[in-house]
Amino acid sequence: MALVVKGLFKKYEAQIAVDDLSFTIEKGAVVGFLGPNGAGKSTTLKMIAGYLTPDAGEVTLNGISNQKDPIAFKKMIGYLPEANPLYEEMYVKEFFSFLASLHKIEQPKIRIEEVIALTGLIPMQHKKIGALSKGYKQRVGIAAAIMHKPALILLDEPTSGLDPNQLIEIRALIQSLSKDAIVLFSTHILQEVSAICSSVIVLHQSKLVANTSIQDLLKPRQPAVRVVFEEEIEPYLNDEFFSKLTFKQADKHALVVKSDDLSILKKNILNYALDKGLNIQALQTQEASLEEIFKLLTH
Repeated sequence: MALVVKGLFKKYEAQIAVDDLSFTIEKGAVVGFLGPNGAGKSTTLKMIAGYLTPDAGEVTLNGISNQKDPIAFKKMIGYLPEANPLYEEMYVKEFFSFLASLHKIEQPKIRIEEVIALTGLIPMQHKKIGALSKGYKQRVGIAAAIMHKPALILLDEPTSGLDPNQLIEIRALIQSLSKDAIVLFSTHILQEVSAICSSVIVLHQSKLVANTSIQDLLKPRQPAVRVVFEEEIEPYLNDEFFSKLTFKQADKHALVVKSDDLSILKKNILNYALDKGLNIQALQTQEASLEEIFKLLTH
C-alpha cells in the first residue's frame, strides 16, 4: 500500500499554488507536511483528497487513481480539513451513527464504540457537538475521518489552537493511527514533527524542497562539536591550534567546531586542553534544530 503523488500542478489565475509536486509514502508512515503560509500545503491535501482537481499530475493509492476512479479512491481515505466541518446541532454518538450509515459499515455499533474509545470521547458521546471544547471537536473530526478504517488519513492542522494537554493526547492518537494506515498531516508546530513523525515533506513557494526522514533532515550540513571550557577561551584563540580549525565562538567559554572527522577532532581538542591545563565541561556532537533547518529550507 502506497500513496503516489506525481507531477501535481495547480494554478489560480497568475498564482502558482503547487508546482510539479511528486512524492511517495508507504503504509505505516506518519509524515509531517511542512511549509510557510501560502506554500501550497492545504491545496495539495485538497487535491489528494479529490476536493480540488489538479491542472496536471496524478494521485494514486494502492494503484487506484483519484481522478479515474474517484469513488473507489475516496472510500479508502479519511480527511480532516483545516476548517473542521461538523454538524454542531447533532449529538456526538448520533453524528457517528449517521457517518456509519453513510459508509455502510458492518456492525456499526461495535465500530462506533471502538472509535469513541480510541479518540477519548467516552465522556462526551452523549453531548451536542456544538457544546464541546475545541479539543474535543478536533477529536470528533478525527473520529469522523477514521470511522471507515481508511488506508490514507489526511489531517490539515489537526492540533491548531489546542492546549498543551490536548496536544499530547492528539499526538498520541495520530501516532496510533499509523499502525494500519498512511498518515499525512500538515502543521506549523515543529515540535509535533520531531515528536511523532517518521519523515517530513517540506514545501516552499509551491515547490518541494525536502522529502526525507527526520533523522536525515537533522543531520548537520557539516559535522560539528560543541566544546565548553571551564576557563574563558578567548585568550587562547590566537594559538596555532585554533588557526587550523573552523569554529565559531558561542560565548566566553564555548566553541562550535566543524570537521569532517569528529573523532579525530575530539581527540585533538582533548590533547590541546590537557597540554594547556584547561578543563573541559562538555564535548558533544552539535545537532541542528528543526527550526534552524526549516528556516534554511524556506528562506
